[in-house]
Amino acid sequence: MNSQRILVVAAHPDDEVLGCGGTIGRFVAEGCAIRVVFMAEGVTARFHQSRFSDSDVQALVKRRNDNAIRALKLLGVDEDVYVSLNNCCRLDQMPQIELAKAIEKHIADFRPTHIFTHANSDLNQDHRLTNQAVLVAARPLHSDLKAIYAFEVLSSTEWNTLKPFAPTAFFDITSTIDKKCEALAAYEGEMRPAPHPRSEEVVRALARYRGTQVGANYAEGFILIRGCNLK
Repeated sequence: MNSQRILVVAAHPDDEVLGCGGTIGRFVAEGCAIRVVFMAEGVTARFHQSRFSDSDVQALVKRRNDNAIRALKLLGVDEDVYVSLNNCCRLDQMPQIELAKAIEKHIADFRPTHIFTHANSDLNQDHRLTNQAVLVAARPLHSDLKAIYAFEVLSSTEWNTLKPFAPTAFFDITSTIDKKCEALAAYEGEMRPAPHPRSEEVVRALARYRGTQVGANYAEGFILIRGCNLK
């Protein structure tokens, strides 16, 4: 059994597959332990706050959470998936310490060797706040932690054209690009037809482009935020 333990901390369900779904599939195939944590439910930002408790809105929240479980199961993660009920795009209404403490509990329990999370230049505020909370929770006091990586999320990260995402580390996902696309399709209603960035065609195009940067057919790119004794 591989001794690596991978913690993925994403703001919303579908960010994890868009950002590192192929890499998750690769780690699963290599026998790594995987835990995925979502900081918010990913739906209520589309509705006025007065409607949050309406049955139709709650049904959409449940569907999104169920889709997350299904998508990750397609990648091989059929346990250790945690979905918070924090409201989407309202993480700024919570003290950062509370967000960090929630992540700290997972770090203490799971003892990850690698963490994957959002980039700090992302336009989505929940993505940025998740990044900041992860860095607070993963301050260098954890001997098991070897690396923290930031991923890109199509339909958000690339829209910050003044601070383009510049990956410094890559994982070859040639063997798992199909699984990534299959997992994304499990998110009913979230994918769009091309040329929308959240389409299978554009997802594959980005993976193809990242692959050309390192001589692979398909790859996912990451920013290495911190690394120690990397092999």
